Amino acid sequence: MRHLFSTLLMALLAVQMLGCASLEPRASEQADKAANAYLAFESSSLLAAPNNRDAGLFEGQIEASGAENRLRYSAVYLLHSDVLAQSLAVDANGADAVPAELGRQSLRQEFNLDLPPALGAPIRINMRNQHDLRWSFNGEARSDSQLAHLQWQPDHFALDLRWAPPVAAQVGRPPMDCFVQANLHLPTLPVAQAYDMVMDVSGQACHVHAPGRGIVGLAARSEALAWRWSGLLDSTVQVKRVMPAWQEFGAPEIEPAYELGLSQSLTQSNWKLGVDMAWRQIGQPANQDEAALPARWAMNFMLSRNLGNVAFKARWLRANDPLWFVPLASPVERERLSLLLDFSRWLAARLPDMDANMSASWEQVEDAQGVDDNRINWNVKLSW
Repeated sequence: MRHLFSTLLMALLAVQMLGCASLEPRASEQADKAANAYLAFESSSLLAAPNNRDAGLFEGQIEASGAENRLRYSAVYLLHSDVLAQSLAVDANGADAVPAELGRQSLRQEFNLDLPPALGAPIRINMRNQHDLRWSFNGEARSDSQLAHLQWQPDHFALDLRWAPPVAAQVGRPPMDCFVQANLHLPTLPVAQAYDMVMDVSGQACHVHAPGRGIVGLAARSEALAWRWSGLLDSTVQVKRVMPAWQEFGAPEIEPAYELGLSQSLTQSNWKLGVDMAWRQIGQPANQDEAALPARWAMNFMLSRNLGNVAFKARWLRANDPLWFVPLASPVERERLSLLLDFSRWLAARLPDMDANMSASWEQVEDAQGVDDNRINWNVKLSW
């Protein structure tokens, strides 16, 4: 607590030294206009407007740009304190309210760089960094986020590369945390000029976090090659290889996993059809039971139709497991069949002054042990 209030006091003194004034943004922009470069700074403070409860204790922003706008930098800083804000302003009843938090600060920085053109297109690099710190009676909470993004789009292909630091394992997060993602998009294949066909080459570096299934901290790399073409059906064929780092995980080495998938979708009148099929080849550990391995075939079938005031949707999932390439993971459900009727549009027409939703559904789930579970739901939601 002593460190908190000393930090806030130092910030308060800094604001007083600034005279509670805001500098004009981009004060040197006119002077550097000929060179197409500028440096700008602006700030604001709650002390300049104590009755504005939405204002921060101190807010500052810096923008800078180099010649020809190839290099750009911006930084935004915010310092806010409910305690100091309430000492400067009183609520409508003349009594101070209990502060939700003691204070918070955030710093966001962004860096953009356009390299000289190569093959007719510049290479664009974007980096973002944000730090947030909150103080409350229960202590402090810190959150950080970073992202680096590279783009290059010449005439015949597009390269996209993203990086973010790995995220620590948390309950409720997706099992796959992919901190490096690269994609090479070829919009028109020379061998398929007569067809609307494209190709994507992609790669990912990920960590697998699934504590409920016995897998935490497993590193995995994936590579994929996908062909997409459109016609009566929008179709995609994909070949994928997944290579988990079993030795780093403390398990014996297992052969990479492979997947051959076909996806097709069709929209005709009020009908919509989607089919995803996949055949998988999974390496088998020496002591693994063959019956415990994930299914080789996976299916995701969806059919929907808009019937005016009623919407219908049917879905069939078989071996729908995002960790299909991890034979050491605890098994999940085998099959899921669901039917849904949505009456929300019909109900809204009869209750125009209310936010109304109503649906009925039936679902059958077969778990990993082959036991069926049937569920019928009727959901009604009215808001006004």
